[in-house]
Amino acid sequence: MKLVRGPRPLAIRVFAAAFLAAAVLRLVRGLSDLALSETIFAVNVPWFAWDRDWTIVALSAEFTIALIPLAWIYLFAAPFARWLVLGFGALRLAMLDPAALVGPLLVAIAMASLLTPQAARWFAREPEEEDGPAVFE
Repeated sequence: MKLVRGPRPLAIRVFAAAFLAAAVLRLVRGLSDLALSETIFAVNVPWFAWDRDWTIVALSAEFTIALIPLAWIYLFAAPFARWLVLGFGALRLAMLDPAALVGPLLVAIAMASLLTPQAARWFAREPEEEDGPAVFE
């Protein structure tokens, strides 16, 4: 993948801001109540002995994993990342917890910004010429 140069369209900037805010919110919310987060992980993954340290590791891993498609989209304009985010975002919205609407709302905004005409142009751009084998001769 090659780093994309130039300004990002508004839709991509909105996506990046909303997606990053949702990831940070999930991390902060999880770290602010570690006992609840530990219980949630223990219910979802009962075969693992969860404790405070492993809960922090899991929350940090979730945050880091969320940054990967964000970087793919914002830095490299990778079209497959668009569909990856839309698919996992739709799955997350399907399991909506009515008590926590801010995070899912930010995910919905991020997903909607990926479907705008500006985003379509961003993903359909002509890739710049990359270094080919002739560079190494």
